[in-house]
Amino acid sequence: MELYTTGYLDNGLGFLIAPRPGAHLIHLAAYLDHGVKDERQQENGISHLLEHVLFNPNNLTGAQGKQWEALAKSGARMEAWTGKEHTRLGLSCLPRDLPKVMAFTADLLRNPKVTKQALEHERKIVLDEIHRKRNRPEFLWTLVEEALYAPPYGMSILGPPEVVAQLNLKQMRQRALDACTPERTRLVIAGKVDSGAVRLIEDHFEDWYAPPLHAEHHPVEIVPQLIGVPSRSERVTLYLSCPGPALGDTDRPATEVFASLLGGGLRSRMFQRLREERQLAYAAQGGSSHWRRSGYLFMAMDLSRERVPEAFRCLMDLIREVQADPPGEAETDETRESFALRALHESEGPGLATKLAQHWLNDEVYFPTRAARLYRQVSAADVQAAAGYLNPQQMAMVGIGMSDEELAHLLEVVV
Repeated sequence: MELYTTGYLDNGLGFLIAPRPGAHLIHLAAYLDHGVKDERQQENGISHLLEHVLFNPNNLTGAQGKQWEALAKSGARMEAWTGKEHTRLGLSCLPRDLPKVMAFTADLLRNPKVTKQALEHERKIVLDEIHRKRNRPEFLWTLVEEALYAPPYGMSILGPPEVVAQLNLKQMRQRALDACTPERTRLVIAGKVDSGAVRLIEDHFEDWYAPPLHAEHHPVEIVPQLIGVPSRSERVTLYLSCPGPALGDTDRPATEVFASLLGGGLRSRMFQRLREERQLAYAAQGGSSHWRRSGYLFMAMDLSRERVPEAFRCLMDLIREVQADPPGEAETDETRESFALRALHESEGPGLATKLAQHWLNDEVYFPTRAARLYRQVSAADVQAAAGYLNPQQMAMVGIGMSDEELAHLLEVVV
């Protein structure tokens, strides 16, 4: 059983306290409802750069620097992360240090400091990060999202180097004020904590004021494209994606089960058919990703160029099979049970704060036991229905080692 304390302060700040029996530490996460979704193309990457400037301990000076130095000596840890829809500041500490950590977090959020020195220091680091990741898998996945979505969801988290290079101090300071507001903030505290933490939250955040938000809400536009990255290699990687349910949609659990059944691991249908039975691909996998406002299913194949048409045709046949006939109960049971156990496993680690916050930003309370129950209720018919998301008419494609023309020809011949 999970018992949480949730609420909102008068200024709009939301909090969720999740005591975990047997925990030794406290994990405090401040989630800002601010990310790539709030960017324009001419400032793409500003959220990620801002996270570096505000939440890198090396940039903290004055009282903030002294506060962190004392906490670090007590074993506290701090990390930060930027996503499409939110920015996360996370701290882990011993229970005795929670009052100090709360005061430190409040100071960071209420008095965000952007100095010229920190901006130029972090800009160099981020530009280096962009160049280092150009040929890594995480960068290639940004192409998958770019091929499926219009801006802002089709934009990368890191941003183009030419845009990051020209972001100025005035822009960064204004963005810090826009991002760090009580209305955008959700505090999640998990671990060895109790409802008494509410008083700490009130003491440090109740008198925090910021003007009402007037943020633009860009629509999530699906604009499937073909993106080729030509090369002379005889080995290519093909990525396919289709729009799917958002995090809070009722058919999201069934879609996750379907995507895993199709491509999640060595026992998946994609791997068994394309790799083991037909030997058409070196590797084949699939899955799904879900945000608060959208989601998508993806498939990836690593194979030789000459095998692409046959492998693509085989994959389309495989999709049509699941759409026409529901999977067997044994196959469905195994896959949905793995998701149920994963939900329960997350409840016992620091990842619980992340899961709680993702839903809390959507004004939903996440219960691991309920999540496990929802997965276990997924039927074979639900999985079959979720297969309908894989619609070739809404399919985006990225070909590493292929041209746009080759991808277009592939669709014309096979679909």
